[in-house]
Amino acid sequence: MTRGPIHVCHVQTTLRAGGLENGVVNIVNGLDPARFRSTVLCLHDAGALAARIVNPTAQVINLAYPDRLAPELPFRLAKLFRELKPDIVHCRNYTPNLYGTLGARLARVPAVVNGEHGLVQTVGWRGKLVSRTLALFADRVLCVSPGLRDYLVQTLHYPPAQVQVIVNGVSLERFDSLRVDRAAKRRELGVPEDAWLLGTVARFFPFKDHPAMLDLLERVPEVAGRPVHAVIIGDGEGAAAFRAEAERRGLSARMHLPGFRSDVAECYPTFDLFCLFSTGNEGTSNAILEAMAAGVPIVATAIEGNRHLIRSGENGVLVPPAGEAKRAALAREVPRLLGDPGLRARLAETAGREVRAKFRLQRMIDDYAAFYAGLAS
Repeated sequence: MTRGPIHVCHVQTTLRAGGLENGVVNIVNGLDPARFRSTVLCLHDAGALAARIVNPTAQVINLAYPDRLAPELPFRLAKLFRELKPDIVHCRNYTPNLYGTLGARLARVPAVVNGEHGLVQTVGWRGKLVSRTLALFADRVLCVSPGLRDYLVQTLHYPPAQVQVIVNGVSLERFDSLRVDRAAKRRELGVPEDAWLLGTVARFFPFKDHPAMLDLLERVPEVAGRPVHAVIIGDGEGAAAFRAEAERRGLSARMHLPGFRSDVAECYPTFDLFCLFSTGNEGTSNAILEAMAAGVPIVATAIEGNRHLIRSGENGVLVPPAGEAKRAALAREVPRLLGDPGLRARLAETAGREVRAKFRLQRMIDDYAAFYAGLAS
């Protein structure tokens, strides 16, 4: 199908800070430039992570389309694909799958991949129907967790042979080489030295359920005489409303919101617990993998994407994904973990061993290289 380096064109909404976007940057940077070259097409905006792409054969193209229905976009993409001549177009999640798949087929791109990262589980039946229909025009559907593959095949009836899994990986070297002054970094975040700190790294999307953190701070103001604080590192359209809600509840002194930070890896060691309270739409959480690599004990919701990473009581703690059961479990488990340093250490140690055995970044990049080479053969 191709001679010379395989040209992979990645289509996505943005390169703003986020797990999916960070994964694309890692793939583009990690692929051997002698074998692959990459183009990243951002439908809406390039975002801060575009500057992290350092592979000399890669380029980022920002189409700057508004976030609205755009019937003309497949035709514009088709024209662009004819100019770029990619061997593979790899789209990720609903909007890129919609426009990118149609544009690639109009341009007769040799191979098209629909990427599913969990969003299909949260859209309504129309969105599911559109996603299932688009898969008919793709050569492969690639997802990031075994549970998501099961959902696509068993619930949405995707052809089993069409759906493959490549689980995310994390750069262990990024964490193993860290030398962080924990007290100084906490002061930088505005966290008192004597406080317990619950940390989250996530954008402000509704499914992340950040309000659960406010509920937890209300229910658990202190443990063993030490105040409980929380920090959410990330940005998004919901950040301003969340900040206002924290102020309304009188929690702004204990709820720290630094926004996007480029030093996220250095922030993990400041956490006493890493928390991910998502109600859905997690494939394989990069933030959980990073917390495992950083040696931070984890409390997360028992959604499918988290259950294949966390075995409750062995390498972390899982709580129900929603409702009063979730709130009650958090109010019970967080004080228990904060009050038991031995348990926290055991959970973190087990998680650290497992992330090093199963979730190395180079393993992920090798898997993508083999996947793309197979499509282009």
